[in-house]
This record gives sequence, C-alpha cells and structure tokens, in this order.
Amino acid sequence: MKEVGLIGVGRMGKVLSRKLSGHVKLKIFDRDESRLQAVAEEIGIPTAASLEELAELGTIILVVPDREVISLIKDFNQMERALIIINVATNVARHVLVATASPQVKCIGAKFIGQAKEIAMGAEPVILVDERPAELAALVQEVFAPVGKIVTGNADAVTYINTQAAEKALTAAVLIEETLRSQPYANADVIKSAISQVAAGILKAYAEDDLGPFAREIVRAIRAKLRRP
Repeated sequence: MKEVGLIGVGRMGKVLSRKLSGHVKLKIFDRDESRLQAVAEEIGIPTAASLEELAELGTIILVVPDREVISLIKDFNQMERALIIINVATNVARHVLVATASPQVKCIGAKFIGQAKEIAMGAEPVILVDERPAELAALVQEVFAPVGKIVTGNADAVTYINTQAAEKALTAAVLIEETLRSQPYANADVIKSAISQVAAGILKAYAEDDLGPFAREIVRAIRAKLRRP
C-alpha cells in the first residue's frame, strides 16, 4: 500500500482523508492541532508531528488555501529530498508550482470540479489532472481512484470552470432572492427553501438529465430566448 501524506484537514481535506483511508497508507498534518486530532480520531488515521516527518513518505497532497501552497513548497525545498507534491488548490497555476519548486520537488495539479459537502454525501466529483509529467499523472490516478472520475488535461482549466459555475449559480440565487423578496408571502424561510430545495434540486436534475415535463418546458423556453438575435 502506497504511503501518502496529506496537509490540510479542513472541509475538503477531511473528505479526502476519509475517501483515501484504507486505499493508501495515509498520514495527515494540519497546523491547527485541535482540528488535526479531531479528524484523526474520527476517521482513525495517524498524524504527522512535523512537515519533515510527512516528507519521509515521498508523496504529499496539499489541500490548503491558495496562499499557503507556495509557502509549503518553499518549506519542502529546504529539506533537499526527493518529493512529489499533488496540489489540489484551484487557483494556483502549474507554472507557479514549477517556478517555485526546487529540482528535487516534483509538482502536479489535481483539481476538483466538485464541492466538499456534496462529495461527503456521496457525489462523485470530476478530478482534472495535469497530463504532464505523465508518470506523475499515472500516480495521481492511482492515488485518487476511490475519490472520483479522473480526467487528464490542463488542471488549470478548473479555475475557469468552477468560477463560471459558481458565478452563474450565485447570480440565479440572488435573482430568486430579489424577485421573491417583493412578494408579501415570501419570508426568509420561503426564500431559503426556494433556493436550497427548488433551485438546487432542479439544477441537479438538469445535470443528471432527470427533469420533469414542467421543467423541460422551461428549459425549451430559455433556449429559445437565448437563440434570439
């Protein structure tokens, strides 16, 4: 069983730790000691006391905020040992990883078209993995096999994909809120339910090609409107 370290046990890091546990020999690390111990006890996986201990495993997944990725790579550079780093942070581009890492530290992006809460509930995300270096892409596919559907290509494209999806979804949510707020029967609970259940449910049904007749009629009307000059 391959030894892998994981840094960052926030929402996504906790989900990945649970998914990877049992598939790889996993050890986790987080600068927040209380959070680290809580996740370790809940899932039943060991922790690392330091970055140096984690580096001994040879392969590390970074599940930390964008601003921390570069800082961690610089820390690993100073250890002067061969290491493979898999970066999950969406907004850190591959050329930045390559420019930051020392020759003995090899980096590759593996970015999620998915959301931590949905993945925790059983949804299968798409993981877009950098196609080069090929040997690292193969490693990522092996490690992340139990997590989701893996596609190789340019992982940096996930920034655009997720931004567009988030922007359009939030635009819809704000429009629903503003439209219903003017109605006398629409209190905060009504608006919340309209967004979290009706809108979110229909979006999921649309993605899964499972819309009912009423919703399909609305889709046809929207497409016709979009085609108008």
